[in-house]
Amino acid sequence: MRIGINCGHTISGQPGCGVVGRIDESVETRAVGKILINMLKSQGHTVHDCTNDYAPSTTSNLRQIIDMANAHPLDLFVSIHFNSGGGRGTEVFTYGGKIFPEAENTCKAIHELGFENRGIKDGSNLYVVRRSDAKAMLVECCFVDTDDADEYKSIGAKKMASAICKGITGQAGNEDDDMKNYDEIINKMGEEIASLKEEVKILKNPMIYNFVDENMPGWAKEAVQWCMDKGIISGTGNGLNLTDAKLWTCVVIHRTVKLIAKIINVKI
Repeated sequence: MRIGINCGHTISGQPGCGVVGRIDESVETRAVGKILINMLKSQGHTVHDCTNDYAPSTTSNLRQIIDMANAHPLDLFVSIHFNSGGGRGTEVFTYGGKIFPEAENTCKAIHELGFENRGIKDGSNLYVVRRSDAKAMLVECCFVDTDDADEYKSIGAKKMASAICKGITGQAGNEDDDMKNYDEIINKMGEEIASLKEEVKILKNPMIYNFVDENMPGWAKEAVQWCMDKGIISGTGNGLNLTDAKLWTCVVIHRTVKLIAKIINVKI
């Protein structure tokens, strides 16, 4: 199946961001959506991330989301949201309130987590539902401003994502998949660091590097420049005065931060 997943709204604090109550909608849509994407991919589906983090307005945000979705021949478009207004439970919006298996089963799967099933609603007035070329559904996972939020916090984004995955495909998401990926990344990181350490050990002519230029090893340039840009290292009038060991340290810092950023889905 070819599926487009949108983590609703822009990021928190930006124009077009979601509602905030006991939890922050923009934060949680991304927590659920990113895990859902990985779960669907692990089941063999083709998944396109149709999330827009920054936009000058809500209208622009919605247009960019749909432009991303309609750029692909999707079988299903799913927009993840959280509700507000003092209610309880989950509901799914479709065009004309049409009942189809993925929408109906998503309501049922989230209900199995302990949330009230509010059913399928008419979402014809919702931009992403109305303008999607593919069959579309907007999932309101639960409410941010009632005890729903506390219930959600107790189960976490992973179980919510797994329930939506089950609603879409009939198979719950494997909640261990993402951690397996992280273990692979960590192991690979360890191998790369060990390799770099060996390169430093076998250098026959240790040098001092004052500038990011042709004299600096290629494996270190990006990391050193990044450390300079972030203020982690700085030079004097004579340059950076970096030994081979310090180059290696810069690389370890840079790659570790990149790893953490990948795990928590942020850009560095």
